[in-house]
Amino acid sequence: MVIISDCLRNNVDEGAIKLASTLSKKLKQIGAKIVAVNSECDFADVEVKANKTFSNKSLYDSIGDTTDGILYIPFASNTLGSAIRVFSLSRRTKSKVSVLFTISWEMGALTKLLLKASGCQIITISQDSNTYFKRAFPNLQIINIKTGVDCSRFCKVDAQKKKELRQKYKLPLDKTILLHVGHLKYGRNVDTFLNVDEKYYVVLVFSSVTEKERSLMKALESKDNIRIICDYVPNVEEIYQASDIYVFPVVEENNSIDIPLSVLEAASCNLSIVSTAYKEISFWDKRDGLYIVNDFNKELINQYVEAAMQFENIETDSIAKAYDWKNAVENLQSVINDLDNGINKR
Repeated sequence: MVIISDCLRNNVDEGAIKLASTLSKKLKQIGAKIVAVNSECDFADVEVKANKTFSNKSLYDSIGDTTDGILYIPFASNTLGSAIRVFSLSRRTKSKVSVLFTISWEMGALTKLLLKASGCQIITISQDSNTYFKRAFPNLQIINIKTGVDCSRFCKVDAQKKKELRQKYKLPLDKTILLHVGHLKYGRNVDTFLNVDEKYYVVLVFSSVTEKERSLMKALESKDNIRIICDYVPNVEEIYQASDIYVFPVVEENNSIDIPLSVLEAASCNLSIVSTAYKEISFWDKRDGLYIVNDFNKELINQYVEAAMQFENIETDSIAKAYDWKNAVENLQSVINDLDNGINKR
């Protein structure tokens, strides 16, 4: 299997980047070849520069004459540009092409035509996107995988360890800590945290690789009970473990990948979670510690937090187990074996 992606990085603090990079590294351990396009990462076998249509000879030289399957993971997901690249890959190689989409954008006629003509296999990471692509492409193979978290790394800690981590990161010992990890932009409803009561302490960890909306940053920085972290945090699991409640207020579609990895990481650490029913989250079963709201009213944030604090036996970690990277790799390895054995080749 050859994996081609333009979102491979060493520092992984953004959803699509984390998913592509982590899956690539794990698949490399079982023999996959990694081709990084227009990006630099120390785990890639090959780094190449390519134009928007993937018509560069250097790209296909790096792929070689392999008849093994190709897995393409585009940062832009199912845009027209990605569809052009999938079509190019399918026409200029001897391999069957699979493409993993982390978000399902609405597609125009030309995008649909190119994907259909490519004969590609589409891999999704949420049940609603899987349904969307099956309706759009009844003649293509559409596969859904559960993925997104390392349950051995993101894990529950005891009270003493939580205290030590708060001391390490200079966080208050006497307050309930609310956490959010992601992009700093209004589309993610982050201004919700401006309404959090002073009795709570908010930690916001923002991606170091995406642009930040400065007016929103300034407003958040003005609050004494909000701590903002914009630098890459290598051991980000410790920030989760030091916190009490994870808040995911995203309402607008496509402001996160289909399965928000930060919510999975919070669940794996067995935090209480206050979240919208965003994409894959809407399919989760109810359990103690999971408080889902259909429409996140900024003015009600403190009521939501109070409701989440009423759970006695938190068991959100049971949600995360199904999404462990190990399961995803096993599923993708099965797809790889099918491709390599010629089951899905043109």
